[in-house]
Amino acid sequence: MQSLEEVAICDVYPYERADGEPMNPRDFTTRESAEHIAGLAAQFKANRLNPGQPVMKPILYKEGGIYWIIDGECRVRAMRAIGTERFLAEVYDDLDDAELARVEAAKAMVETDAKLGLTAEEKSRGVQTMLALDIPDEEVAVAARTDAGTVAKARRAARRVQDAAYDMTLDRLAAIAEFEGDDEAVAELRDCKQSEWQRVYASLKAEAEQRRNRAEVVAVLADAGVEFVDECPEGFAACRTFSDYRPDLAALDAYVADNAGAGLLAEETPFGVTLLAPAAEGADEAAQAAAQRKADFQAAYEDGAKARREWLAAHAGDLKSMRRTALALTAFAMESEAVESFEELLGRPIDRTPTELAVAMGWRTAWNMSGWTAWSLMEGGSSVYFNRATVENVTIIYEAMKADGYEPNAAETETYEACMARLGSEE
Repeated sequence: MQSLEEVAICDVYPYERADGEPMNPRDFTTRESAEHIAGLAAQFKANRLNPGQPVMKPILYKEGGIYWIIDGECRVRAMRAIGTERFLAEVYDDLDDAELARVEAAKAMVETDAKLGLTAEEKSRGVQTMLALDIPDEEVAVAARTDAGTVAKARRAARRVQDAAYDMTLDRLAAIAEFEGDDEAVAELRDCKQSEWQRVYASLKAEAEQRRNRAEVVAVLADAGVEFVDECPEGFAACRTFSDYRPDLAALDAYVADNAGAGLLAEETPFGVTLLAPAAEGADEAAQAAAQRKADFQAAYEDGAKARREWLAAHAGDLKSMRRTALALTAFAMESEAVESFEELLGRPIDRTPTELAVAMGWRTAWNMSGWTAWSLMEGGSSVYFNRATVENVTIIYEAMKADGYEPNAAETETYEACMARLGSEE
């Protein structure tokens, strides 16, 4: 039998199963638990209908004069923290009915999130409660209106990060699950702020993809019997580099096959994997090395340009995921003479909140330096194709995109450093 009762908080205790295990496995000694309970307490103080109480009633099992907490221990602890003496609860006189009510309450919390106005974190907590109750992934997925795969990932990640999961969204937990086996990546995603996890995730994904790409190139060369060396030996010259950004494995296969008898060697560099071949007699090895260095840099620079475009396309639909970049691009767009003249017409500045259109307009002037121009800048030369504004734009966008999670390659980083050096020399 179930009833709605006003209960004295001094008669309420956490329920333990017959084996001594608590009903709630949460570790209440952690910082995350303390912050969560403090947040609940603040919410309960603001409850105008029942001050000091939660909207979602705790579920209790009554045994004699004692009320055992079946669901809502955090809520009870929060009420105790603010001095609530009595509160409304759903009370059951049958333990099985109380536990079934707990399961259904977890489902209902997630299923009715639109009516309750739950945040993404609160919805995630409901899902995690369902997971703790061993409700099947498929059933949880239906309640949460997501897919069973995401639920399975969230379950694995929640076990891995334990209490830290409680204030995480489902998509953050799913992201953590992608890095199972990588303790450092899991720690970064676990310990960063909720507002930063998407940037950290994007950076980790880019790094992992580059490692996979390089591993594929190394595997192809190893299968072909190409020996790896730490540096280019005397008498050899670099002939071709396959970058870490989406290397063309078919072209690599063909190149190795075409030069099967040429005594190829391979060297790992910041740009990717460079193939080395015996230099022709009388060849100027220093000149060859310099030419290859330039070719490698320009190829990697163009790879970076593709990566920047793809990164922008992937994030433009959600400007919050590229907040600093969106602000920088919008600022570039607002420097247009057309904007200035329109503001003069209005007699006031126009709204500079980033929009997809403003970002699109700003991108045209954001980073228009070619690989050839970047190489000239690095070599200390001068070019009619770059000026102070262009160099400044490169540094602004590099810093903004990196802050938002973009992972620049070695050529982009060298270009940024050259731009900073040029700006410093002109001061």
